[in-house]
Amino acid sequence: MIRKYSAILALILLVMSGCTPKSPTQPSITPTPSTQPSVTLVLPSAESQESTTTPPSDTIPPSSITGLIANNAYDGRVNIWWDKGTAEDFGHYNIYIAKTEIVDVTGMQPIKQIEDINTLKYQATELEDGIKYYVAVTAVDENSNENMQVYSASVTPTPMPRGIIDTALAVDIYQSDRTWAGTTLLADNHDLQRRRIIEINMLGEIIWEYVVSGVPQNSFIEAQLLASNNVLYTVSEKGVYEVDRSGKIVWSYLTSKIDHDAQRLPNGDTIFVFGMNDQKDDAQVVEVNINGEVVWSWYAKDYFDKVPYADIFDAGWTHTNAVIRLSNGNTLISLRNFDMVAEVNPQGAVVRNIGEGILIQVHGPEILPNGNIVAALPNQQSLRTIEIDPKSGVVVWQFNWEGDAGARDANRLPNGNTLVVGLTKILEVTNEGEIAWQLSLTANIGQDKRLQGFYKADRISAQ
Repeated sequence: MIRKYSAILALILLVMSGCTPKSPTQPSITPTPSTQPSVTLVLPSAESQESTTTPPSDTIPPSSITGLIANNAYDGRVNIWWDKGTAEDFGHYNIYIAKTEIVDVTGMQPIKQIEDINTLKYQATELEDGIKYYVAVTAVDENSNENMQVYSASVTPTPMPRGIIDTALAVDIYQSDRTWAGTTLLADNHDLQRRRIIEINMLGEIIWEYVVSGVPQNSFIEAQLLASNNVLYTVSEKGVYEVDRSGKIVWSYLTSKIDHDAQRLPNGDTIFVFGMNDQKDDAQVVEVNINGEVVWSWYAKDYFDKVPYADIFDAGWTHTNAVIRLSNGNTLISLRNFDMVAEVNPQGAVVRNIGEGILIQVHGPEILPNGNIVAALPNQQSLRTIEIDPKSGVVVWQFNWEGDAGARDANRLPNGNTLVVGLTKILEVTNEGEIAWQLSLTANIGQDKRLQGFYKADRISAQ
């Protein structure tokens, strides 16, 4: 009996192991239900196999960071900005700095990790002045995936240039980690007996000064830096001049029908506007070559001598105050009294009106790389600056500050901040509207504010 049950047990084990007896002479045993347990083999279904299988690990790194820029923040500091990461499973940003170009961060240790996806800036400190550094930023997801192939931006920290303290000027706010650091070139009209063009550092110290002689009592000056490092400036009702850094006038064009803005074009020509007390028969824009010959002019009357513009007059018919030559050959013209910017083609025909009814008393418009226009609107109670989409007329950004009056110029800086020029204040404001830098005119000015105070300013940096 023991031998019989041993054979049965062996057969059961063979069935369960998927094997058959090797000996062909082994007897076939068929157990009966009453004497042998039932053995059933159940294979897992496809559904149960899928539910118990471990999913593959995420190995795809986030997209590369774009919009990386770096700027010397002086005295061993460097400011870095970048565009927001796009990874849905964002973990953190890694910041890398090296003295050689960074193309692959494999094996490198980041100097900083930033876990907030909306933090898009960083200031590196304790660097060596005069040494060229390369910076890179990567996004890392929650599974530690990181795009190792990167683009790096170069920057060289230097000591801040120092100058002379002027009691007429004061820097009230300076957040070094938020500014696009550099020097600032501006025309200072606060002293009617001593008009001057100055370049100041981030502390407000004067590192270069040029006193403009022979300015008529009822005139004002504006200035801008040229690619040659010379300065182009206008004296209203007198002319446009180019001066080198030694104070020598190297070029000029004299005319009483000029004020506000002048621009040096890539071909060497100079284009300027006339709007202060302009009449209908005046050319509001004139372009002259290096020999002083008029090569192009634009008359507003050819298009705007009609309702509702014909009967307007406020310190001039159009009070044109700025001009920009576009890369397509057209020209943007700021028509203050018409509350718009006009784009005209080389034949002088107006191809579109921009911001009509939105750009109220428009000053200092600037076209941005994305095609939008940022401009100052000289509200008498505040500094107002807006950015509009010229195609839709939608205001996509604005800044309104009641600490000064008469915004006269607005320049968008590479880091997204905006330099806003008012009567007695020049502000660098962030995209969120925070003041990162503020220059104040502390000297008293007279009653004719139209002629005094600040008009325009340019931030100058190595980057």
